[in-house]
Amino acid sequence: MILSDELKREIFEQTMNYMKLKFPGFALLTLLLFFSCDDTTETIGWEILPTTDAVATYTTKFEVMSETVKADSVYARSQTAYLGRFSDTEFGYYNASFISEMTTAEDYLFPEVYKYDEATQTGTGRLVNDECETIFLRISYSKNSSSTKGFFGDSVTACRVSAYELNGQWLADRKSHGRFYRYTNIDVDKYYDKEDLVGSTAYTAHDYSGSSENSSENFIDIQMDKERGTKILKLNREHPEYFHDSESFINHVIPGYYLTTDYGDGTIIYVNRIILYMGFNLYETDSLGVALKKKITDETGVAGSDSTYYAVEYIFSSTPEVIQANKVTYSDKLQEKLNDPNNTYIKSPAGVFTALTVPYDEIYQKLGKDTLNSVKLSLKNYPDVSPYEVSMDQPSKLLLIRKKDMKQFFETNSLPDDITSYYVTHNATESNKYVFNNIANLITTTIREKRQAISDAGGSWDAEKEAKWVEENKLLLIPIVVDTYTTSDSYYSSGTTTVVGISHELKPTYARLVGGTAKTGGKLNNPIEMEITYTKFGSEAK
Repeated sequence: MILSDELKREIFEQTMNYMKLKFPGFALLTLLLFFSCDDTTETIGWEILPTTDAVATYTTKFEVMSETVKADSVYARSQTAYLGRFSDTEFGYYNASFISEMTTAEDYLFPEVYKYDEATQTGTGRLVNDECETIFLRISYSKNSSSTKGFFGDSVTACRVSAYELNGQWLADRKSHGRFYRYTNIDVDKYYDKEDLVGSTAYTAHDYSGSSENSSENFIDIQMDKERGTKILKLNREHPEYFHDSESFINHVIPGYYLTTDYGDGTIIYVNRIILYMGFNLYETDSLGVALKKKITDETGVAGSDSTYYAVEYIFSSTPEVIQANKVTYSDKLQEKLNDPNNTYIKSPAGVFTALTVPYDEIYQKLGKDTLNSVKLSLKNYPDVSPYEVSMDQPSKLLLIRKKDMKQFFETNSLPDDITSYYVTHNATESNKYVFNNIANLITTTIREKRQAISDAGGSWDAEKEAKWVEENKLLLIPIVVDTYTTSDSYYSSGTTTVVGISHELKPTYARLVGGTAKTGGKLNNPIEMEITYTKFGSEAK
């Protein structure tokens, strides 16, 4: 049960006046029971509440400074790969490329070359020749519709994608460097040889080839030299153990591929998966495996040659079980946003965050003996006034978390606990704001931790420790994707929705917020106001 501040104050006054007259001993008990309805109410310090029954509730505001900070990289736990380049006047360009390994079906074997046994008059195998006729890498992504987005940007911009096979350095690092590949600043250059180009092709985000006309997905196919396919076929013949599982396949057959665009600007593709297709010439056979003859005859009535056909088979692909690593790079223009003192910015993927410096010491000095009922934080963003046809949406959801907690939060797949981490959905229709209605737990927790740190340091708490503490406890606003699961409670109920995952937003989004570090006469020009409702007890109450 959460009541408005005005209603709380009115009930407090009426209840206390009555209880003081009739049951003075129960006044404090009544207050405590009343506040137990709000599980976010906390006292900043460890002080013992006074035994008197005087109480009063107030609201005050504190100014919060905001600034733009560089993300550098983010922990990209995503089954989607991103490919392309997009430029805009605000942030310059950014490039998205990715590494992807491939998986194989367990103990996969290619068809054998056709053989006919005269004694049994049966045939085995299907291949006409023991070689691959064609091989290509398919990039698969969804079509843009009202319910799905397969790409961002201009659908007709001409682009070119190139694919490279990963090298031995990748095989070494993937085994010894933990989950380094999850971060978007991965050094891809050392994991492929630029001279070893697998193939490249031109494309537009809208597939004009017609190959995906009857599918919900678009395709980009990169043709390879067929000798690469024949090499894979020979390895399958000579070392079937290399195809026992995905790990063996990666270490001995195909380490994986690096895909990047080297031409075109204006489109980012959201890749669902990449697939390796191989094509072969095969015999048509009957139920005994015997090659069939073509249903034609020559002038003498002799049956035609053996019936053969060409077929392309889906052989290997990327899956969630193998590694996929997104790489994101920005132009130097991004630095301009860090130097803007009059606004703050949020940009995904892996661009910039807004950081908030909360005046914890000032709050403690003024309210250290009081109970914080609620702490409201509102962040207003400017409307998008881009003159371009293609522009980025504002981030739908933001995570609020202390800088020192961010790395572990994402690496351990944590969920917001409403103590030191919160998330909120953008209110675009009414206020054009991101509003955190009550972060009292975060404020009280952080103040307590600082008081304890100062106590533990004894007399050694100095300016250097103070500066480090302030930096680590800045609050970051981070664009995120929230994964949910909904269960249906009954036929008449809409069910319960539970948050099951939080990850960094890797699609292009952008917001400019009211704030910044600019000051006039020592005062912030555009401070963010933190509104705190608190309760005083005993002789402090007026």
